[in-house]
Amino acid sequence: MEVFDDEWIAAASAALAQLPEVDGASAVVDCVVAGGPSGKVTIGVVVDDGRVTAMQTGKSTDPDLVISFKYDVALQLLNGEMSSDAGFMNGAIKVEGAHARWMLDLRPVRLAAIEALAPVMADSIS
Repeated sequence: MEVFDDEWIAAASAALAQLPEVDGASAVVDCVVAGGPSGKVTIGVVVDDGRVTAMQTGKSTDPDLVISFKYDVALQLLNGEMSSDAGFMNGAIKVEGAHARWMLDLRPVRLAAIEALAPVMADSIS
């Protein structure tokens, strides 16, 4: 499976549904990835108390956050080569919307997600 194709989205969604509960860590997030093999891809993600309850290709109706980055940055994040905090601070990740929710409320979810996605990335072609 290729990173961000439908098979990858399904595998990632299943892995992220198992994240631990984090009270109050809820948001609708659109991740916009540019420059990949399929061009620009938007992935809508719903996080409810720390767990990903929905994940699909395409824009969400009313996202709380829109996170934008290039494909190579996405691979660095997903492979644990760059933290999302560092990516935000160095400008590789752009955040539109509720910045505090991204930086503070969703931080434990972001950290747990990278660990949960490691097996999915191991089976992926990038």
